[in-house]
Amino acid sequence: MKIYVGEKILTKINQYLDLNSYTKLAVLTDKIVASFWLDKLKEGLKKDFLSITLKPGEKEKNLKTLTFIWQKLLKNNFDRKSLLINFGGGVITDIGGFAASTYMRGIDYINLPTTILAAVDASVGGKTGINFLGVKNLIGTFYESKMILIDTFVFSSLPKREFIAGFSEIIKHAIIYDKKYFDFLFNINHLFDQKNLKKIIDWSIKIKMKIVQKDKKETGLRKILNFGHTFAHAIESLSLKTKKPLLHGEAVAVGIIGESFIAQKTGLLKKEDFFLIEEIIKKYQLFQKINFSKTDLKNLMLKDKKNINQKILFSLPIKIGEMVFNVKVPEKIINLAIDYISL
Repeated sequence: MKIYVGEKILTKINQYLDLNSYTKLAVLTDKIVASFWLDKLKEGLKKDFLSITLKPGEKEKNLKTLTFIWQKLLKNNFDRKSLLINFGGGVITDIGGFAASTYMRGIDYINLPTTILAAVDASVGGKTGINFLGVKNLIGTFYESKMILIDTFVFSSLPKREFIAGFSEIIKHAIIYDKKYFDFLFNINHLFDQKNLKKIIDWSIKIKMKIVQKDKKETGLRKILNFGHTFAHAIESLSLKTKKPLLHGEAVAVGIIGESFIAQKTGLLKKEDFFLIEEIIKKYQLFQKINFSKTDLKNLMLKDKKNINQKILFSLPIKIGEMVFNVKVPEKIINLAIDYISL
């Protein structure tokens, strides 16, 4: 798989991939992305394509929407030599990758992420999936894209909240793997500076790819990429039922603090490192408290894919840049952590 990162490269996509080797092209996107950027992509493709446009938002990542995508491909006679182009944020890359991995037992797809979070995380590593019965990413496959093309200019249309939320996964990468990266992020004077953006995206993708290449099916090391997500997926799932749902990145930021608190309370992580992690989350304007019941949170956490035999297993930092995984935690410490991140 090849990854390209640059500014204003969307209109040059046909220089990065031989599109004529495919019988048909489909572009999966959402209404917001389409309104800003679909014409630019069309300019780059220089070839007819089927446009499949979804409503924006995490609620669309479901079986009904997946069926809609399959139907569109089938009705338009897409065969095994067709290509699906996922043009959007994490919802689009997740569900699009899953649709491609299952249609005719697998067709090629590429990811064109339009959010920072999708660029550094959701589009990288071959995880695909949908939410099912209120559980985040319960159904999915491991199926890698043929190419990822990241045009940083596209991020200029992101609302500030969406832009900032992407940095939670960036911070996560630093905590789990690279103290030097953490220090770099911690010491940036001008947050969200476009000049640093390409360097940050490159650095994060390299970290994720190093981990994924060692453990493609998440049987061991790759579990460290789930740091913060045991809490985050439960928090995000519950927030989707409210009038003001959290973005994935916002839930991850809360999860990072909650799970770092657990690491500190269990003696794995020094207090100084915990305070640094909390401080960087605050610095990137990602700190917030939640208001959900312990019972609801823990019930959803028990459905986490890393768990074995109904035991919640965490990936936890032992210092900034180093992790352990499959950690069992006493329920009283989980309760303390929920109290810490709650209003």
